[in-house]
Amino acid sequence: MVLYLKCRGYGIGLDLPTTPETAASRLATLREGLDQNTPVKIDGASSPVTHLDPYIQHADLENEADLQMLNTLAERINGMTQEEQRLFSGVLELECTGSLDDAVRMVNGLDRYEIFPKIKTDEDLGRFLVDTSFVTGKFSFPEETRPYLDYAKIGAEQRDVLGGIYTPHGLVRRREAAPVQSETPRSMLLTLTTSEQSYPLVLPASEEQLAHAKQTLGIEEFAQAGIASVEYTAPYLDQLISADGITVEDANEMALCLQRLKTDGEIMKYCAALEVEEPSTFAGAIDIAMDADDYELVSDNEHEYGREALRRIGADDELLDTIDGYTDFDRLGRAMMEEDGVRQTGFGLVRRLSKPFSEPEIGQTMG
Repeated sequence: MVLYLKCRGYGIGLDLPTTPETAASRLATLREGLDQNTPVKIDGASSPVTHLDPYIQHADLENEADLQMLNTLAERINGMTQEEQRLFSGVLELECTGSLDDAVRMVNGLDRYEIFPKIKTDEDLGRFLVDTSFVTGKFSFPEETRPYLDYAKIGAEQRDVLGGIYTPHGLVRRREAAPVQSETPRSMLLTLTTSEQSYPLVLPASEEQLAHAKQTLGIEEFAQAGIASVEYTAPYLDQLISADGITVEDANEMALCLQRLKTDGEIMKYCAALEVEEPSTFAGAIDIAMDADDYELVSDNEHEYGREALRRIGADDELLDTIDGYTDFDRLGRAMMEEDGVRQTGFGLVRRLSKPFSEPEIGQTMG
């Protein structure tokens, strides 16, 4: 494995693993004629494992602990089979925390992950799930129905449940027994660009990480860099959130908001709110994320919605059971949905608690 180092427009390579003395010598060569405190950045690596750059770019070669972790990565990668290299590449992309500590932890824990070489699309995943009944009790389809199944839709619906990603070498996912990562996961990934280089910024980021990004790009303010792309960990957000007016600072705020939406249900509620509110700017999407508690996904069961409406004004279950035979709860539910401004979205029925959505359209979807 070779690190590419850059300083004031000049570059040099550093073979890993290496010693502190050799690293210091290469840095001194690169800084020749310059102040010896001139910052040197890691500009990438030559390695059979992809997606390493976000993890190693923050490393300090003059820090003994960082150099040791880089050496550990190089030693482990050098001893891998091709299949293990492909798995590790997928794991780095799957977790994408941008932390050198995490990269070392993952390279020493590859047994916590698995790769399915033949699954590279939603359709591949759908066929696998149906053929193997991988999800217990959910994909037991009679043989005669197989030619008519929408395998791509089955795969798309289960992809996030399984917690995997598609790579050029197959689906990579955590094994069922793998513990949930204790570190704060990333919510977003921005690709920042200047006229000379690009930089992948994992969000949310600390003040130190933001400062390092500026230093690496050679800028004083993020406004001096362009945002080439925006990626979200959660699905659908790239289709629902406008990038109009986006800044790095706002994106970091958004990433923090997304972290607070910890469950799939909370993310789906946010997606539903975005679909109805249709914010035209990135700042508008942040406002909705910050007010996520003002929205609620509701059941499409009109009968239950009618009962719940009465619960909200003080009725208990005993009273509801008593009047059940004398009350048209379905009709009441429809009326209350309209009054509450419940709206149909691709993520379920949603209502706003502070005040109803304007022009409710639930009647069009419940008939």
